[in-house]
Amino acid sequence: MPGTTPRGYEYPLYGDTQNVPTQVQALAEDIDADVQSLYTANTTARNAPTASISSTGILATPSGALTTMTFTDELYDNAGMVNLGVNNTIITIPQTGLYLVSGTVTFNIAASTTPLACALFLRSVGGLVPDISTVTKALGSPQTSLSMVSLTRCNAGETISLATQHNYTSPIDVSPARLYVTKVAP
Repeated sequence: MPGTTPRGYEYPLYGDTQNVPTQVQALAEDIDADVQSLYTANTTARNAPTASISSTGILATPSGALTTMTFTDELYDNAGMVNLGVNNTIITIPQTGLYLVSGTVTFNIAASTTPLACALFLRSVGGLVPDISTVTKALGSPQTSLSMVSLTRCNAGETISLATQHNYTSPIDVSPARLYVTKVAP
């Protein structure tokens, strides 16, 4: 009775009848099946629906108002999730599943500005919750960026956007901004 390695490759035990051609063939088939499964998993991961959009243009965000970020550049989209010509604020989920969603914004705060409360929202339309994730932090020069990452279940057709809010007395420019979405599991 042959033994097996942790990866499932069969090998003869000391007391087994030796048949080298059959045993070499079995080893080759085990290795081929293992490599094929690794290749398939890698290809599936690389082809997962993914999109990334950004904006380097300046967006003025008014005090106290929730402001949805607008994007000008499609950095990557392998599943038709982005159409900046139709709606430059969202990424549309093509398949139901578990997604990694991240967003980053930089507030252009003057060095003399006293720290202020800023919030970043990953928002959803058509999903289970309107705000996937929220982060709030007191910002002041030199720390002016907010980032967040969330693992969330999304439905096909759901849209993801990025929004900010702050309590400074006047508008603050935001630039750059980036939104990234990728499917990680069914």
